[in-house]
Amino acid sequence: MSRTAGRNELRPYNLRRNAADFLISFLLFTVPVAAAPLAWVSNELAGTVTVIDTATDKVVGTVNVGSRPRGIEVSADGRRVYVALSDLDHNVQGPGDAIVALDTATRKVVARFDAGSNPERFALSRDGSRLYASNEDAGTATVTDVKRQKVVAALVVGIEPEGVALSPDGRWVYVTAETSNTVSVIDTRANKVVASFLVDPRPRAAAFSPDGKRAWVTAEIGGTVSVIDTTRHQVLKSIPIPGSHPVGVVVSPDGRRVYVANGHGNAVAVLDAMTGKLLANVPVGKRPWGIAVTRDGKKIYTANGVSNDVSVLDAATLKVVATIPAGQGAWGVAIGPR
Repeated sequence: MSRTAGRNELRPYNLRRNAADFLISFLLFTVPVAAAPLAWVSNELAGTVTVIDTATDKVVGTVNVGSRPRGIEVSADGRRVYVALSDLDHNVQGPGDAIVALDTATRKVVARFDAGSNPERFALSRDGSRLYASNEDAGTATVTDVKRQKVVAALVVGIEPEGVALSPDGRWVYVTAETSNTVSVIDTRANKVVASFLVDPRPRAAAFSPDGKRAWVTAEIGGTVSVIDTTRHQVLKSIPIPGSHPVGVVVSPDGRRVYVANGHGNAVAVLDAMTGKLLANVPVGKRPWGIAVTRDGKKIYTANGVSNDVSVLDAATLKVVATIPAGQGAWGVAIGPR
């Protein structure tokens, strides 16, 4: 066979290979890459929400929402961000007391919900149909029907309720009460408080493990995190964190770690969820309160209320990789799709 004939026989192969290479390049450059989620930070004193791109850790927007924004949650579908507002007069329910919904596309307030007086923290049901809010001065937890924009229950819980957490299956809501040192358990099917148990002094927040078998409750004055058996609603043990004032808490998506915002301790404690061992205590901004973790578990964000900024921790190195300016009195943080 001549050399010319051999080269001719190779041409169809080369053409096919070139076509395949072109197709791969076309797909790589034309298929859209999923955008990184946004972090939404409530600023209690500024009356705003700061919007952060978690890909660049840069501020991409600020939304004016109203007085004292604190609790903040992103809906499961990522279309709404809910923010708890409180009137300046804490003794009676006023026009400023509400939970508002922001449209994540337009970043504008599109709905306003009655959630009782002075709502602080809240939980949104997985299907977005119910809001469960703590009413700090009234000693109640308010259940709001989102579709009807109407309060359907006001349940008596502990004294000065604050933290609210929903179990992954949507069955239980835990409400922490900082003065009675209790956690009230709401059965969401019956809309009733079915249990209550004591924890260490001044419980601030609660978080469930991804499988729902455990819950973690912070105690600011106690300097501990309690581990709860959620099948019996009982404390299994309390984990001391030396030199801390635990407030916010979040569990990693894989359930292996618990991240605790230490408030006036100006740090984030990292616990092994299986053993309760303290793995690290990472210095962050001043008075970290709210805390959230990205859905891939790679980064943790804290809202720092005195330094008015957000600290970003790398979960692999357990080091601060960015400090982002926020509004005055940065309080809560939630992470969700764009």
